[in-house]
Amino acid sequence: MIAGRKSQAGAYAERRYRQGLRNWRARILLICAAISGPFILGGIVVLVLWRHPLSWSAGAITGAALALWIAFRDAPPSYVEHWREGAEGERKTEKAVKPLGGAGWRIVHDVQERYGNYDHVAVGRAGVFLLETKNLMGVVDLRNGVPHLRRHLDPEADTRCERIRPRALSAAARLKEDIERRTGHRTWVQAVVVLWSDFPQGLVDDGQCVFVHGSRLRAWMQNRPDRLGDVDVGEISASIANGAGNEAIASVPSGLRPV
Repeated sequence: MIAGRKSQAGAYAERRYRQGLRNWRARILLICAAISGPFILGGIVVLVLWRHPLSWSAGAITGAALALWIAFRDAPPSYVEHWREGAEGERKTEKAVKPLGGAGWRIVHDVQERYGNYDHVAVGRAGVFLLETKNLMGVVDLRNGVPHLRRHLDPEADTRCERIRPRALSAAARLKEDIERRTGHRTWVQAVVVLWSDFPQGLVDDGQCVFVHGSRLRAWMQNRPDRLGDVDVGEISASIANGAGNEAIASVPSGLRPV
């Protein structure tokens, strides 16, 4: 971890999820009250005023109505749920790379930038790595640089996740520009997509972007050849920690959606 900056993996995604969940709960409050409220109220009245077999039925109806309310309240649309899944994946990546901190690596998580955030940035003798975490639910198969996602319960469905690679490369290019502008260092930023899905291929390097399963990430990074000196590592990591796009936090588009 880079000294002087406390960061938490998945913080950005977690904020988006919690905001979406709050909005969802506010939106369905009246609907749930209209549907479940009469049953809950009626059940309570019967339980309080009458002491006969109807009480058991009233209790069952009240419990079912409450369960229905809670189920709707905590079941937001899938695009909101994706933020929670993304935050969980980023925390897994944080845990996977944490031991690298003792081997000379400087790692920062959830760095705000002009168009959202960098999930993780790792700087070491091996260079600069932009790690973009994807916690897709299903099996990922990489074909011609494009991840294809198959769902466990619908194996015939084949979803092309064609935006993942260009987004990772674009983010790496922006980070490279940020580093050069702040430090004068012209260094390659390696785009890495960390997958916590089922990924039978394990590791695919197409020369520009690397796709790697989270369980293999640390070993792969440790085996990269040296590119930077210790002074370079210190200067670059400090620039990332002290301001990689933090001035643009307020400009994150409200409609930004995870993949």
